[in-house]
Amino acid sequence: MRGSAAAGPRVRVAVRPFVVLCGSSLLFYLSFQLLLSVVPLHTVRLGGRETHVGLITGLFAGTAMVLRPVAGVLVDTLGRRPLILAGATIFILSSLGYTVVGTVAGLLALRVVHGAGMGLAPTAATVMVADVSPPDRRGEAMGVYSLTITTGNAVGPWLGIELYRRIGPEPTFLVSAAIAACAVALAWALPETRPTPHRAGAWRAGLFSRAALYPSALILGLYVGFGALVSFLPLYAERRGLGNPGLMFMVFALAGLAVRWPAGRLADRLGRRLVVAPALVLAGLGLAMLAHAGSAAGLVAAGVLYGVGFGAAQPALMTMATDRVPPDERGRALGTLYTAWETGIMTGAIGLGLLVGRVGLERMWWLLALLAWLTALGATRDIRRRRG
Repeated sequence: MRGSAAAGPRVRVAVRPFVVLCGSSLLFYLSFQLLLSVVPLHTVRLGGRETHVGLITGLFAGTAMVLRPVAGVLVDTLGRRPLILAGATIFILSSLGYTVVGTVAGLLALRVVHGAGMGLAPTAATVMVADVSPPDRRGEAMGVYSLTITTGNAVGPWLGIELYRRIGPEPTFLVSAAIAACAVALAWALPETRPTPHRAGAWRAGLFSRAALYPSALILGLYVGFGALVSFLPLYAERRGLGNPGLMFMVFALAGLAVRWPAGRLADRLGRRLVVAPALVLAGLGLAMLAHAGSAAGLVAAGVLYGVGFGAAQPALMTMATDRVPPDERGRALGTLYTAWETGIMTGAIGLGLLVGRVGLERMWWLLALLAWLTALGATRDIRRRRG
C-alpha cells in the first residue's frame, strides 16, 4: 500500500488520504465500540429488561439503516468529506448526551440520535477508500481499511467495561466523546475525493442500487448474527459465568485483524466469492460453538472462529459492491450495502430479542449458525467470477 495515485498499468493507492482516513475511522469506531458492551449493561442498571436491551441496539441500527441510502446519494452529490465530519460530530454530542440521560426512555431516544452518526460517516469513508484505490488492489485496500473497525473492536468493548466498572458510567461516556472529537480533528485534514461533478439526476435514480443487491443480501445474512451477538453476549456471559464478555469481542477482533489484509489480497487474486463462502461457514461454526461454551476458554474458541469468518467476509463483500458500479454511483451502491448491514443488526437485536424469551439463548445461537451456513450457500452462485 505505497506510492500515490498515478496513471499506468498498475495504479497505486493514494497513501496520504488513505492513512488519514484510516486514522480518523479508527477513532470513530473506537468511540462507538467503547460503549458496545457498556450501553446494554447501563440499560439494565436504569431498570431496562431484555426487550429494552434489544431495542437499544436495534434503534441505533434502525436509524443508521434509514439514513444509509440517503447518505449514499449525498456522498455522490455533496461529497465524501462533509458526511465523514458530520457523522463523527454526532458521535461527540451523543456520547455527551449519555452523561445526562437517567431513564430507559431517554436512553432509547438518544440511541436514535447516535445511530444517525453511524448512518452518515462509514458510508462516505468506505466510498473514499474505493476512490483512492485501483480495482486490482481494491480488495486489499478494503481489507486494510476494515482493520480500523476491528482494531477498535479489539480493545473497545473490554476497555469500556473496565472503565464502566472502575470509574462509572459518566466518565466512560466522556472518554468516548473525547475519542470522537479526535476523529473529527483528524478528518478535517481529508481532501475531497469525489471524482465527478454534481449530477442533477442523482436523486431521480433512486436511493438504492440494483447492482449492489446481491452482495447486500449476503451481508444481511452475516450481520443478523452480529446484531444478536453485540446485544445478548453480555447477558449470556453473565448468566453462564463466562467472565468479561469483552474477552470474546477482543479475540474476535484480533482474529479479524489477522485475516483481513490477506483475505483482501486473496479476494483480488481468486475472486470475492471464493473468500466469502468459506468465511461464512467459519462464522456459523463460531456461533454454534458459542451455544456450547461453558467457560472462558469456550468463549475464546468461539471468538476465534467467528472472528476469522467475519473478518474475511466483510471486506470482500464491501469490495464486491463497489466493483459493480462506476465511480459516480459508489455512494448509492455502498448506501444499499450498509442498509442491509444495519437491517441485519436491527433484526438480530430486536427480532431475536423478542424470540429469545421463547427459545433461549443457546438455541438462538444455533439458529444464527444455520442462517450463516445458508448464506454461505448463496455465496457460491457463479463462484468462479473473479469480481462482482
